[in-house]
Amino acid sequence: MRILFTGGGTGGHIFPVIAVKRELESIYSSKEEYYYHPPEFEFAGGELKEKEALLKENISIKRVAPAKWRRYFSLQNFLDIFRFPFSLFQALIYVWLFMPDIIFSKGGSGSLAIVFSAWLYRIPVVIHESDSIPSSTNQFSSPFSKIITISFEETRPFFSIRKTILTGNPIRQKIVSGSKEKAKEAFNLTGNRKILLIIGGSQGAQEINSVFVDAVYKYIEKYEIIHVCGPKNFNDMDLLTKGILREFQRKFYHLYPYLDEEKLGDAYAVADVIISRAGSGMIFEIAALKKPSLLIPLKLSAQNHQAKNAYYFSRKGCATVVEESNVTPNFVFGRISQIVDNETISQEMQKACEEFARPDAAKKIADILIKLA
Repeated sequence: MRILFTGGGTGGHIFPVIAVKRELESIYSSKEEYYYHPPEFEFAGGELKEKEALLKENISIKRVAPAKWRRYFSLQNFLDIFRFPFSLFQALIYVWLFMPDIIFSKGGSGSLAIVFSAWLYRIPVVIHESDSIPSSTNQFSSPFSKIITISFEETRPFFSIRKTILTGNPIRQKIVSGSKEKAKEAFNLTGNRKILLIIGGSQGAQEINSVFVDAVYKYIEKYEIIHVCGPKNFNDMDLLTKGILREFQRKFYHLYPYLDEEKLGDAYAVADVIISRAGSGMIFEIAALKKPSLLIPLKLSAQNHQAKNAYYFSRKGCATVVEESNVTPNFVFGRISQIVDNETISQEMQKACEEFARPDAAKKIADILIKLA
């Protein structure tokens, strides 16, 4: 069986692909044919920020020139109209050479050309939409697909009802299998305070870092902190926090540029509250972990999808949302304290997360891919 994945290059697209790939391997490993004809995987897409994650999974990579349609006026739209034929030419070649049994598309730059090529070659396509409001790429791709899988119920009206299946967003199982005991050792935690995990998605988030560091002295008085600030922000954050915090306070603050999958799982396990952006992947990880959270949606996300994701999650009782326009150090600190220090609020969020979670999303999608291939 040959599976071609396509999508954008950020963690929001790559990590669900990895989750589905692992489920496919798990299903196939129980079959005799696995040892003679194991499944083959390839990824074709635009600019890859998480290239190493794919290579670690033995997924070969082909780059397709991105051609993106923006839902606002931009000269780039006119340039990308002329770029699309080149993307399609690349896609036709890649798909022909690999000739997959099925294609799984996450949307994003480069994927439309792959999906259209698959339609020309009569190769079945399964689309997955992560966000509550679908991307233009997935909407353009939907007529060429066999099945459209979605993460949020409110996404259903945007697609053909007969082709749409609610699955949730695929998450990596290692992420939800962390260990509190391992975390205490790995992060050198003191063990006598509640733990805040501050994380800005796979690439970090400068705004979250800034609002936190401006009030870090307040947090350190009450909580112990694991802060994943992003590789680009690490040196500045390290200098700033070392200048603000006294020596005896630093044992309560643990700064990292990035956490690998195992360490991130351990950090999730030990955290009492998660402060994060509101990408779909993060929301479904938080739900699967049943963790209280405060979400700060990215203001400039496409179609404002992070805010829409966050408020949908919040309406289910799973999180508190603070928009960037309302972000001030004291206000955010107050909202976090309300969650951490109020056991009733924390328990209600945990229960709501359990009801919202769809931890079997990757397996459901893997089963669909096998059935259609």
